Amino acid sequence: MTAPPREPAPPFAPPFAPPIALPPAARPAQLIGRALLLRCPACGTPGILRNWLTLRARCPGCALKLDHGTPGHFVGAYLVNLIIAELFFAVGLGAWLLAAWPDVPWDLVERVAVVAMLIAPLVLYPFTRTVWLAADLIFDPQRPGDR
Repeated sequence: MTAPPREPAPPFAPPFAPPIALPPAARPAQLIGRALLLRCPACGTPGILRNWLTLRARCPGCALKLDHGTPGHFVGAYLVNLIIAELFFAVGLGAWLLAAWPDVPWDLVERVAVVAMLIAPLVLYPFTRTVWLAADLIFDPQRPGDR
């Protein structure tokens, strides 16, 4: 007695839609450049910010989903924001100390440093968030569900 013949296995189907290629003009440098101008990284349309700290749900130009709604999607943007704010602070403090040496006004340095470290992350936040969107598009191109 022989075993019945096996049916061929179904071809592998990935659980996600294949990525849509970005337009040829949308190179990584261009995506980052658009993001630094607070424009949609995908199409360059302005107006993706609802206010200074909040993105719109979708781009007004290309309808790209700007907030994926997944927890932790922008944790990288928060980290980049903190790193850049700290770097600006360190470079600024170093330049100030070199310029004022040996008579450094330490009380003033302390006060300015506290204010700068409170303001810098707020000023940089929308830029780091849009740059994070651009990085997301570079490493994970748009899919049909993202539009």
